[in-house]
Amino acid sequence: MEPPELRRPDLPPPRRSVLSILLAFVLLGLASAVLFFLTLGAFGQVIAIGGIILLVIGFHYLVWGWWLGKIIQAEEQEMDEPGED
Repeated sequence: MEPPELRRPDLPPPRRSVLSILLAFVLLGLASAVLFFLTLGAFGQVIAIGGIILLVIGFHYLVWGWWLGKIIQAEEQEMDEPGED
């Protein structure tokens, strides 16, 4: 006699709620207000510097992660293929 097939129970689909997005925006607003007072009104410059840093990080992600990753994968595929010696 074969054992019965083990299956995971069917889970109900997750419910989507706007509440989490609303709470995220409220938190963003509160954090922005606190940072505005802590930086004595120079919050715009702080945001600009942070944005520039994020752009540099994104650029490096694209160059080293995406472009260089494709080159490395192509080299690995060439090494895996049987070559003629």
